[in-house]
Amino acid sequence: MTALQATSPLPTLPGDVVALPARPHHPGTGSVADMALLEEVKQACPERTDPGKWRQNRTYRYGWSLFEAGFYWEAHEVWEPVWLACRPNSLEKSFLRAAIQLTNACLKDAMGKTNAARRLFDEVEGLVSELKTALGAENTSYMGVDMTRFARRES
Repeated sequence: MTALQATSPLPTLPGDVVALPARPHHPGTGSVADMALLEEVKQACPERTDPGKWRQNRTYRYGWSLFEAGFYWEAHEVWEPVWLACRPNSLEKSFLRAAIQLTNACLKDAMGKTNAARRLFDEVEGLVSELKTALGAENTSYMGVDMTRFARRES
């Protein structure tokens, strides 16, 4: 199974260095998540997710750092409050749902659960296709993520 490629051209901003956990958590394997670190980052989540202010949303950006480093369960955990802070039925809520499902797919893939991963990857591709339609052809980036790469599987 190949993972979907999600691009995160999120710049490192001054004063925004947060350590990654020591190791990824895989539920059911006896691993333990670093909840203290994750709770600290989750507490920084704004009351409302504003897609135009993604650079200032430390929680959202840290989720991409976790994702890129293979901390899929942790990225899901961090993005949940960002998703909950989205306006109902908004483009940003749909986008965060796709990102969260992408973490689920990658986690299942990393755990060797190929069928579940494939089903979730297919769901993500459908969600991203809907987002790309809503954004229009001229908008290839959303909340700092290149949508053309987000929806593409690596070969």
